[in-house]
Amino acid sequence: MSSFLPLLLAFGFINLPMLGWLAAAAAPILIHLWSRQKYREVSWAAMEYLLAAMRRRTRRMQFEQWLLLAVRTLLIVLLVLAVAEPFLEQVGLASVAVGRTHRVLVIDGSYSMAYQPNDRSRFEQAKALARRIVEESHQGDAFALILMASPPRIVVGTPAMEPGEVLAEIDTLKRLDTSIDLPTTVSEIEKVLENARRESPGINRHEVYFLTDLQREGWSPKLNAAAMAQFRRRIKSVAEKAALVVIDLGQSDAENIAVSGLRMLDPVATMAESVQFEATLQSFSTRPKSQQLVELFVDGRRVKETSVELPAGAEVNVSFTYRFETSADHVVEVRSPGDALEVDNHRWAAVPVRQAIRVLCVNGRPSGEPFHGATDYLVRALAPQRDDGQPSLVDVDVTTESALQERELSGYDVVFLADVAQLTAGETRVLNGYVRSGGNLVFFLGAQVVADRYNRELGGGRRGVKRLLPAVLEDVAAPGMYLIDPLEYRHPMLRAFRGNERAGLLTTPITQYVKLRVPDDTKAAVVAAVGPGDPLIVEEPIGHGRVVLVGTSADTSWTPMPIGPGYVPLVQELLAFCLSSQQRQRSLLVGQALNMSVAAAASEVDATVERPDGAVRALPLECDGDYCHVEYSDTLLSGIYTARFASPVDRSASFAVNVDTAEGNLTQLSETELRDKVWPDIPLLVQTTWQNFEPPTTGSVAPRGSVPVDLLYVVLGLLFVESLLAWRFGYHA
Repeated sequence: MSSFLPLLLAFGFINLPMLGWLAAAAAPILIHLWSRQKYREVSWAAMEYLLAAMRRRTRRMQFEQWLLLAVRTLLIVLLVLAVAEPFLEQVGLASVAVGRTHRVLVIDGSYSMAYQPNDRSRFEQAKALARRIVEESHQGDAFALILMASPPRIVVGTPAMEPGEVLAEIDTLKRLDTSIDLPTTVSEIEKVLENARRESPGINRHEVYFLTDLQREGWSPKLNAAAMAQFRRRIKSVAEKAALVVIDLGQSDAENIAVSGLRMLDPVATMAESVQFEATLQSFSTRPKSQQLVELFVDGRRVKETSVELPAGAEVNVSFTYRFETSADHVVEVRSPGDALEVDNHRWAAVPVRQAIRVLCVNGRPSGEPFHGATDYLVRALAPQRDDGQPSLVDVDVTTESALQERELSGYDVVFLADVAQLTAGETRVLNGYVRSGGNLVFFLGAQVVADRYNRELGGGRRGVKRLLPAVLEDVAAPGMYLIDPLEYRHPMLRAFRGNERAGLLTTPITQYVKLRVPDDTKAAVVAAVGPGDPLIVEEPIGHGRVVLVGTSADTSWTPMPIGPGYVPLVQELLAFCLSSQQRQRSLLVGQALNMSVAAAASEVDATVERPDGAVRALPLECDGDYCHVEYSDTLLSGIYTARFASPVDRSASFAVNVDTAEGNLTQLSETELRDKVWPDIPLLVQTTWQNFEPPTTGSVAPRGSVPVDLLYVVLGLLFVESLLAWRFGYHA
């Protein structure tokens, strides 16, 4: 019976406010009336003859004038209507209620979308499909565009009526090297829908399209019970406002191999010795890979390669050694090419290479006799004599507490203070600036230490002075024979002692120590304890550096350890831990912020960062006390970032930003899992391509943009007709 329904015209305008200019159509009429009123009739005998002749032509002239007036008025009306962009649908009764549709295009921009099964990646396929959705939509439909990543990004938030603008945004959209944040994406979609309902009440239908590969890691958010309940309430709210469509662009048989790790096994790289690197290959494949190529690049030049057997679904470690020839920041890269997802076939490391490790020891109790000063044993442990007769890799300077403030600390990798009685406000300020700009500071206590002064100047007890100590100093323990508790060797500083109980760490007693109390609201970690469970060694990252606090002395005044076999390994592990923390600051995951600091004297220096894509961004400096630092958080592309301070500082640092290879597991979430586990009881449609599921119309739809163009053609025709009539009637002058 629907075939007998009468056809109706569904008519509307995209730029509705433009219709206000229709008032201008009254201008020709007003001009005509005003022209008639400005003449005054004057009786004149000579004119009587002419008037008698003109009366015969009055009717024809009136007709000519009214015709020109109508043409000119119609010109203005049609021009305004064309600019208002009308759309016209000739439909049956069943489809008049469909009206305009708001389509929210959510494109998965995670790095698994870089998988390229053919001549186009999944991301390029998603963009092409988004273009098709826009181009095949009806005149008057609106669009929004969201890039689904971590974090997601709203590209077009307000309903866009002009398809050309949306298509341009789709064309310039770039994929990121992140995973997806599905809960936050749903929250952003809800904001876009609420904004559309508020700003475009004429839209009566909303649709949300997820163009994605349904990668399991991203589509199975790991949330606690409360967060999961909130996530499902939000998607339910979205489903009540809009129809949900998931367009699956993934492949069930996709496989991948990723370089999931790259680490330098030595705590620091110097020119004196070869450095060992270890890379980890992860197979996300169901088939083993024979003779998988692995290459080592240094500063963009391939220096070594090997092949490994990679079992299905397994990890394999590959080791390389390399000796650097110059002291500078070097870029180390491991590649394992050969699959359809190129993004995670690389992994980088930024390696600062030194001529030597520079250490400063501040002696709080100098002595003219050997091994009677507070730092004498410490210096020997830091730079022990090597068996091969070569000079030590550690270059140690010794100074007194009174000369500390005159030293330029930025040139030292680690600063040790041994039994320094107290520090002045100026010395505290210098140490604070050194640590917060990336330096490492180690305190050994002793009989001269004034605990109250330490707590006030270094523990945050004085107003305006930032805390530098990882623990509060309390009373000195009564003399006794206390043994060290390694706390199951959980801390990386002591892991080298696991299984080496005879090294002397556990058997050498501590006769005296300062009791330390670790605050609850800090990041401080207890490395080792002593006696009845009191912390003995405490460390904490502070600013961009690290502080280690040892509750006993560095010499034999409070412990015989410096003359035992465990002292040198303990000091070496402490030094290695501090140096490795500097190396860890140069290795980041995508999305983590990079930081770099310099002395406060550089507050007027320009700072920039160069991104992996070659773009250079200016960085604002934030100064605090004796140091200034920069921070850059837009690290959503993997690769090498280089931060630079201009002259006169002339300092640069490279940072390696790598992907989280959990996204490299291309296993898909099935439609059943999506419906049952992620979005239970949520109505949604799963497709593999774009299919317009609007109710079918019984008539025809005017092509997009045809009505405004037709009106402009009519306007051009009327302009020609108006000129021709004015010339024909003799009014052209």
